[in-house]
Amino acid sequence: MTLVVTAGMVALVPSTAHAAGSRGFAYVWANQASSTLNTPYTPAGSYSRNSTGGVNTIVRTGVGQYTVRLPKLGLSGGTVHVTAYGATSHSCNVASWAPAGDRLDVRVRCFTPSGSRANTRFTASFVNTAYLGGRFGYLWANQPSSSSYTPSTTYQFNSSGATNTITRSGVGQYSVRLPGIGSAAGHVQVTAYGDVTARCKVVNWYPSGTAQIADVRCFTLGGALRDTRFSFTYARGTGILRTTPAAYAWANQPTTAAYSPALAYQYNSGGSTNRIKRQGVGVYRVWTPNMPLGHGNVQVTAYGADSKHCKVDYWTPSTGIQVRCYTASGTPADTYYDVSFAR
Repeated sequence: MTLVVTAGMVALVPSTAHAAGSRGFAYVWANQASSTLNTPYTPAGSYSRNSTGGVNTIVRTGVGQYTVRLPKLGLSGGTVHVTAYGATSHSCNVASWAPAGDRLDVRVRCFTPSGSRANTRFTASFVNTAYLGGRFGYLWANQPSSSSYTPSTTYQFNSSGATNTITRSGVGQYSVRLPGIGSAAGHVQVTAYGDVTARCKVVNWYPSGTAQIADVRCFTLGGALRDTRFSFTYARGTGILRTTPAAYAWANQPTTAAYSPALAYQYNSGGSTNRIKRQGVGVYRVWTPNMPLGHGNVQVTAYGADSKHCKVDYWTPSTGIQVRCYTASGTPADTYYDVSFAR
């Protein structure tokens, strides 16, 4: 990636230069929201992993501004997802990811619903794969105002070997097309990209011939549609990092007291059936039997055409994964969502 400075802001944009890193995956739970400024810390070991064996670290560079450092993964490409963590209505974006020598630096920004930067705990995951087979794909949607385009081939992947494309139908409204991996099943994660006050979510996904189509919408924090870059992952029968153990679920009954999500849209590598219990307005417990919830990483994205958003509150072996969902203004609200666990 290349450093660009505009109007006093610093951003990173892709270049074709590759560092001496490697493909693989990593994740962290950033558990020290107000850590000492510009001083790296090592996140909790059970909730941090790097496939190269390197030790991940995190540094807070300003209010609500963090850099996740992933040793030995400094190769251009891959995709990143970020989810705010805790009982507040804050949200987080991935601002950029770029090689720094053989290290990958993932920059994260977190905000209150009003758009102020805020120190916030979060989860982040990264994967860069070349493994074909199965139904798996990701991309970085890097041209938010283009009517139709092929997103950066360095930052996209399709397990069929095909090339993913995107069309824009209106402000903040996009359709992602992943050829060769279509099915009425699977799982989607979406994260807004950039140092911007925006959120993105999945509206729906469905097969069209042999292709998989997924509709995405992006909003201002106030709830208005806006053109925004985003990262996107689709998986079926595997975790979003292509690792095991893993689980996912589409929470498709937001006002039901307790239920098992639609079987085509849930997965548990242990062979069990996931279940969801509604704890109160916008508060849910996701039970994923046989998953080691004293470890790992959780990502959440809201589902639907409105501007509601969701986040992970916490996860433990005794309570499962607790998810909280809100209106754009930060009021608890019942809504559909996608939740993913990976270790």
